[in-house]
Amino acid sequence: MMLNKLFVFLFIIILFLATEFIVSSLDKVKDEKHLSNVVADLNKAVKAIFNGALISSEVLKEMIEISDGKGITLKKFNLAAKQLTEGYSDVESIILLPNGVVSYVYPYDDNKNAIGHDILSGEDIKLGCMESILKKDVSIIGPVKLVQNGKQAFIVRRTVRTDNEFWGFISSIVYLESINNVVDNVLSKHGFDNYLVLGYNLGCKGKNEKLISSKGRLEGSLIKGVVGFSNVKWELSVSKVNSGIYFRTLVFLLLLALFLLVLLPIRYFKKYQGSEKQKFIFENEAHTDFLTGLLNRRGFERKIKAFHSVVDYGSIAIFDIDFFKKINDKYGHDVGDGVLVGFANFCMEHVSDKYVLCRSGGEEFILLMPITKIEQAKEICDQLRSMVSKENFEVEGLSLEVRISVGTAGYRDTNEIKSALTLADKALYRAKQEGRDRVCVS
Repeated sequence: MMLNKLFVFLFIIILFLATEFIVSSLDKVKDEKHLSNVVADLNKAVKAIFNGALISSEVLKEMIEISDGKGITLKKFNLAAKQLTEGYSDVESIILLPNGVVSYVYPYDDNKNAIGHDILSGEDIKLGCMESILKKDVSIIGPVKLVQNGKQAFIVRRTVRTDNEFWGFISSIVYLESINNVVDNVLSKHGFDNYLVLGYNLGCKGKNEKLISSKGRLEGSLIKGVVGFSNVKWELSVSKVNSGIYFRTLVFLLLLALFLLVLLPIRYFKKYQGSEKQKFIFENEAHTDFLTGLLNRRGFERKIKAFHSVVDYGSIAIFDIDFFKKINDKYGHDVGDGVLVGFANFCMEHVSDKYVLCRSGGEEFILLMPITKIEQAKEICDQLRSMVSKENFEVEGLSLEVRISVGTAGYRDTNEIKSALTLADKALYRAKQEGRDRVCVS
């Protein structure tokens, strides 16, 4: 009798433990899946905000790099900045900092107090600036208190170099308020009324923890996820969702029914296989040709869009390696790939960094030459063709000679670039028809 009571007692204890185990496992899976969806939506929303700032700084960087004077006039800056801030509503202002000193600001009235501020002189932010210079990259800094108006904001800071020398920075400003609104909208949509988002000010010497956004009060056990974009890494904390007594009771009764009705040994509960946490990958967007390291066609199209309303006339050329198929057929595709890489490196070494070079596919390359008249473009292409013909490309112990055919055409504004590309393609066809190893103009 005592043995039976002990068995019943142990049986009930086991049922309670099994119930708690099942509910906890389901809660864990549910929490992870829920948090994964929240973080994915936050990443998407934050990326959308910062992308506008990144594109704005990239456009102005291109303007500076292709300008003959290695700079930009106030009139052109204001015109471009006005169009960019109107096109990207979350970009509150744009700042130009030659040698790290604030020189141009837009809009002026909201940012005039920042004029003359030297960000390389302050010890608290100098380290972050020097990292940006050395990496030749773009970084997102914040939240910081703005010198011009005291508001909390994020700064998208892009390093500009001309002729491989440091020129200065371009900063696009996004207010913390915009980020807070996005965070609250996303978390509210997913049913979280209490949360905490912490980040780090990567632009300061101490890289101290910073509050990005918070709401309500966190209680009980917490689950955490990472929101990341570019160099931004934020930690999101929310309270675990625990199932209530009714759900636990239901699970307990179901287990009890299973034991009583089936009268079979307890089967091991198979843990529910939760979904893996989504991996969050940032940016660089697939704009680079994997073999040569040049822009691919998608990256080339992006460059064209960046030139709209900024660059006037120019020329475009299409290069095609003559009889490239014979190289692949005779020596194999590995040697052919080596020739493509060698040719791309040769072009990058001898083509001005004001121009945009891309591999459009196979053995075909495109060279965009802004602010270059067709006569000058033909001369540039012919010089490059001549240099290529005198170069021996060393690949896997072989010394190979390469010839190229070139077609080139001009355009009067950026809206004509695609039609100029078609004309250049026709000129390339004519160059091949006329015997190859030559430049033809359409």
